[in-house]
Amino acid sequence: MKDTLTLKQEAFCQAFIRLGDKSAAYREAYNASRMKPETIHEMSSKLSSSHKVATRIKELRIKLAAIAEKKFNITAEEMLRHLNVLRNSRIDEYVEFKKGKLSLKDFNKLTPEQLMCIESIKETRFGIEIKLHGKDWTIEKINKHIGFYEKDNEQKAQTLSPEQKIERLKELKEKLLNSGI
Repeated sequence: MKDTLTLKQEAFCQAFIRLGDKSAAYREAYNASRMKPETIHEMSSKLSSSHKVATRIKELRIKLAAIAEKKFNITAEEMLRHLNVLRNSRIDEYVEFKKGKLSLKDFNKLTPEQLMCIESIKETRFGIEIKLHGKDWTIEKINKHIGFYEKDNEQKAQTLSPEQKIERLKELKEKLLNSGI
């Protein structure tokens, strides 16, 4: 029995860790130029759920987390804290409305966390445009990090009863409450 991955399977695992997207990783590792997006999605999902590939992806995630913690002093908890700051940012922390006019607050008075939430600033013909990091992207990253999708993906193969669905929702709410976010 051969437990090693093929070169393409290893390339897929490496690309998935780097890109965070199964379909993009599949396109990079395999010749998918003539495949429809739906086919690529199906093939990448099937490949990533195979035992050998899933095990290798877990190994790479563990290695990556160890490197991040050792080299950059980044822990999972710190990353979640950072993502939570982005999730909670509000545009009213950056602008003020005085005497009928909207203006930017003094950037020298913003906290480091508030400054971290700014994705871009540019001057347009209408004035200054400020863009904060996207909430959808941030929430998706938090969900992936916490593992919300892993259990859901496992359950897609099963048909849940209404009682099981309610129980699953309770589990997810509890996990979110216990995560400190």
